[in-house]
Amino acid sequence: MEIDLEISDEEYVIQRAKESFKNNPAAAKAWMITAKIMYPNNFGVQFEAYQIEKNAGHIKEAAKCFSDLTIKFQQQPELWKEIEKLTVALRAESDNNDEEKQFLCEMFRHLSSDVQHKLLLFTADHCEDTMEHCRLLLLLLQRFPTAISSNGPRLVDTLISAEKHSVDGHFPVNPYRKLLVCDLLPLLASEKVKVDLSSKLLQKLLHKAIEFYFCYLGLNTSAIQDTETKIEDPWTSLFGVIEFIGGQLNWEPYLINFSTNWSKETYWQKIVMFCQSKTKNYPLEDKQLLFCLSIFFVHCLFEYNSSLTPESSPGQVPTTFIMVEAFSDSTLPNLTETKSKKRKSDVDMPHISAPCVTVEKPQFKNIQNNFLVCMNCWDLLNSSENLRREFIKLNAHLKLDPLLSGFVIDYALYKGLYDESLMFLHKITDSSLLLQRYIRETAILYGKKNYSYCLEPITLALPLLPSNEGILSSNLIVGGNQKHLHYLPLTRIAVLQYLVKILVRCIKENMQQQSYTDLAIGHIFTLTQLDWPQDEDFIPPLLEKIKQNRTFQYHLFQSYIINVDILEELTYLWTSQGGQIQLDILPHLGQRRIGTRGADKGVKEEIKQAIRRQISRSNEKLDDLLISFILNERAQILQTLNKLTFSM
Repeated sequence: MEIDLEISDEEYVIQRAKESFKNNPAAAKAWMITAKIMYPNNFGVQFEAYQIEKNAGHIKEAAKCFSDLTIKFQQQPELWKEIEKLTVALRAESDNNDEEKQFLCEMFRHLSSDVQHKLLLFTADHCEDTMEHCRLLLLLLQRFPTAISSNGPRLVDTLISAEKHSVDGHFPVNPYRKLLVCDLLPLLASEKVKVDLSSKLLQKLLHKAIEFYFCYLGLNTSAIQDTETKIEDPWTSLFGVIEFIGGQLNWEPYLINFSTNWSKETYWQKIVMFCQSKTKNYPLEDKQLLFCLSIFFVHCLFEYNSSLTPESSPGQVPTTFIMVEAFSDSTLPNLTETKSKKRKSDVDMPHISAPCVTVEKPQFKNIQNNFLVCMNCWDLLNSSENLRREFIKLNAHLKLDPLLSGFVIDYALYKGLYDESLMFLHKITDSSLLLQRYIRETAILYGKKNYSYCLEPITLALPLLPSNEGILSSNLIVGGNQKHLHYLPLTRIAVLQYLVKILVRCIKENMQQQSYTDLAIGHIFTLTQLDWPQDEDFIPPLLEKIKQNRTFQYHLFQSYIINVDILEELTYLWTSQGGQIQLDILPHLGQRRIGTRGADKGVKEEIKQAIRRQISRSNEKLDDLLISFILNERAQILQTLNKLTFSM
């Protein structure tokens, strides 16, 4: 074999070992044993010995060599590269598919615990990159729980400081905050020994954790993936932080325990019990109630908002529900009796008779339940000046307004605070929410008896109707006299049905306050066709008015009235048996009003033909017909609404 006379003895031995390793591993190992003995302080020799053992897959031997290297040659760049590979493998140990990383993790386990500890601590302390330093220190605490009490607070301070000075520090969902609240705090919580953190720092950590998780829950999926902060169950994680920090602050154990028998109803009972057990408000108790109640409220609020758009079957468009003020009829049996007595879960506060709240189907009952729990929390948060003031501060810090925007409208509607509801609605500018805004405005203006103002939001809503058809609702009217709220599905038919019902009532009630007119009667005939026969009770009183007046003029008849039952009633009134009422339903007949005794048999026949044509159209789509009526005949509809107006 040709020998290079210019290389050193150490390099020569290393070269012979490398050449032998390919064909004769035993010889290579012999060469390296000899070299290690001859040159114990030569890094190249010692590192090559480690590499040979590593490449041969000898875990124990490689661990011994690596241990010697970390003790003697801590400043060598090649060794640091290997240490970096090791720490990367350890951080991703649970999902390592790489053979080299698996080997390094196994080798680390064969190092003595003292060497492991020193290696991780030394590596963390000498790491120039702040994030890498924090990750290594976290790895140290995960591997050596005994180091948590001494190094845990140090890592907390480092992460808070690093986040403050980082580029992404202004945004709560950032790598430093994620490491702090998702990795370090649960690690501190797992220790039985109380970690030495000040009350001020603990409350700061609670603020940071709440802010992180609330912001995370408000992010879209792509943003979460971009920040590499995928969290399987954020609420459970946040509850764990509350239990840990609350325990450190000596809060009531039953108030911070979310892990056993957890449900919204049982936890609300805990809050009620806590409030009832206190006769005075102390600062600590206020903070405890503020944080626990606020977090519980936001949790319920998230569930409420989510339940308003239930999961749909694959391929189906999800349907959103909104709370609207629906209708009551004292002539119907009261099948939805509302308890007026105070529930056991109510805190001592002024109580008013509760409205009846209905949902479209029994499987959507959770929407109503979620709202009632949210309402209880909101009432309690506003029950004292101190709690209200502290929650306003918390809200300003956590920026909960987007989450609260829909609920506060529902709450105001539930309490009958119409002006407050309108104030919130007028702030909505998001194009995706305009339909909801116009529907609610219509309902509130009707509730305020501002009939002439109702038409504008209706005409603005109609072009925005959803594409999913849906079906007519059977729950918009309940028996009794109580206030009735309903969760309306945002489908084309259901929304149109609701708006039409309001418009019918606006015309009818305004007509009752003034006087019955043929135009108003004709409009009601037209509008009640959509939800027939549910709305047929509107018709008999109108027919009686026509009988009394002996005439009926409605020149929109041919364009919009196609309901067979209504047509038959009008035809009967026109006959001698029905009273020989004069029908002026054909505009081109001018001033002539034709009854059965009229001499113009041609006109009489023309009216018969007109009624037959309307009957032949009875299968037309009523939704399109009614939309066309409201949009095209706006001026004529307004005539039946603006005779008497009320101030807004």
